Amino acid sequence: MLTAKLNKETDWSKIEAFMREFSFALVIDTDENNVPQATHLPLVLKQKPNGQYVLQGHLAKANTQWHYFGKQDTLVIFSAPHAYISSSWYEKERIPTWNYMAVHVHGKTRILTDEELHQNLDELVTHYEAASKCPVTIADIDEKSYANNFKAIVGFEIEVRDINANYKLSANKKDKDYFNVIANLQEKGDENSVRIAAEMQCRRPHTEE
Repeated sequence: MLTAKLNKETDWSKIEAFMREFSFALVIDTDENNVPQATHLPLVLKQKPNGQYVLQGHLAKANTQWHYFGKQDTLVIFSAPHAYISSSWYEKERIPTWNYMAVHVHGKTRILTDEELHQNLDELVTHYEAASKCPVTIADIDEKSYANNFKAIVGFEIEVRDINANYKLSANKKDKDYFNVIANLQEKGDENSVRIAAEMQCRRPHTEE
């Protein structure tokens, strides 16, 4: 992913938070013919006792992508907030663009053991059920249904090795244009626009009277 120096996020705490919040990611591998294979999946970011960060998840055994795990690096793409930036919001410039936040992770992938997959499924359900009014757990699934579904999936773990975080947020604009972009995004009011505006505001607080 091409990332200009001004747009490159290097603060691990921010990158980690982004990966946890926007955890429904795109997992990409290449097959024996060098054709990309991709699957959209929820992932859990974990830190191992040795300090290594990994991404864990699972996919259907019928999905042949898992056959290519470990043969080459896996690419994982996390993205979510994005917004069109109209050039009418600038004082002079007339080139529109798009603001967005994205994180790419490269690393080797391995297949989880059954024990690791059981733990991953428990963590995944616990995490996403936390906000539910009546949260369910793995233990609430009847044994036969759980066993049948367990046999139909493959668990995997991707090492978080190379990270490229691209936060394209008008960092190259002068203050007047920058804060005009924020104001117009806030006025648009949709979830993506408001989120991008908030991120921009945090990075360059408006101190004018």
